[in-house]
Amino acid sequence: MKILVKIFTFVLLIIALTGCDKEPERPDYYFRFRFNGVQKEFRATNDSNIVFIEDGGLQLATFNMVSQKNPAINSIYIGLRTTEAPQVGVSYELQVPVIVQGELSPQVTVLYFDENGKAYLASLLTFSNPGARDDATVTFTEISREGSYGTFDALVFEAEDETSEISNRQEFTITGGEFYLPNLVSLR
Repeated sequence: MKILVKIFTFVLLIIALTGCDKEPERPDYYFRFRFNGVQKEFRATNDSNIVFIEDGGLQLATFNMVSQKNPAINSIYIGLRTTEAPQVGVSYELQVPVIVQGELSPQVTVLYFDENGKAYLASLLTFSNPGARDDATVTFTEISREGSYGTFDALVFEAEDETSEISNRQEFTITGGEFYLPNLVSLR
């Protein structure tokens, strides 16, 4: 009987200690997409979020889609700049520029790190970079207190490919992108 009590106490202690290491319950935040036709699907870590910032008439949203502790592996970062608060159902496009500190800047930028940490980027405006084919869109399908749903697509290029002519860069596609991420902060 004493052995049974000791085993029961030990099991309760193990349960109590392992329960302390668990992350708090939260919705199943995720992001998924196809990179050059290959499906990628990730559960978002606690470092994943969307931060909304209002800065002198400019509305910024930063999407951090992180799948593991290393933020430079299997992660996507999207920057969105608009003159009005982001709206559900509006497609925001890289090639529709906004004025940032007197300069025309892309409305959307996308940075993707693959499973090897290789970076791919869409950030060049075609009118100021002849030959550039960079493109990206992001659309919110729902914005709530708990989080935001949406879609994204991009035509990206190796971020470190500085050797080739802009028009000769090898293109990579991100298609069918979907996300559900927490709205972390709203700064004004």
